[in-house]
Amino acid sequence: MGIDVDPTVAEWHAQALAGARVSREICTDAGELLNYHARVIPRPLDEVYRRLSMMGGGLDDCWPLPSVPMKVDGVFAPGVQAGHGPIRYELVSIEPGARIEWRFTMERLRGSYEYRLAPAGDGTLVENVIDGSVIEALLEVWPSALGRLHDWVMERLFDRLAEPAAPWFDPRKIAEIR
Repeated sequence: MGIDVDPTVAEWHAQALAGARVSREICTDAGELLNYHARVIPRPLDEVYRRLSMMGGGLDDCWPLPSVPMKVDGVFAPGVQAGHGPIRYELVSIEPGARIEWRFTMERLRGSYEYRLAPAGDGTLVENVIDGSVIEALLEVWPSALGRLHDWVMERLFDRLAEPAAPWFDPRKIAEIR
């Protein structure tokens, strides 16, 4: 029996739309993994999307772990490889302003993770969903270490998204700084 992803995510999604900061995970003994973070960010959707789409590049102002930076190996487009620390993934799908989907490219971490965005009042609902599996040795460390680190990174990333973009992030602001 697997994780019933759609109704589970729908329940968590409803909690986020109601204003809750949602951080949930199901990791079965067989290694099936569903990790979900969501929050309404008090920033415009286009700004949030733009900032997420620039993570890992030179204008990244929201990745929260400078000691383990996210790096994107090229242009932000399907097929580009990226990673942070030992975690590797490939961009598989983009719906501008709505969704960014990555696929893990590691032997012991399989599946996908995505950012989903939607208007929510005066802000943006941001969801991060991992739907996959952890294999062998990674299953032993996910619940106690890697999963907790992922949760910490996501919550700090959401905190950063809730703040105004760095002044250098918006090319229109560069003229004001000069």
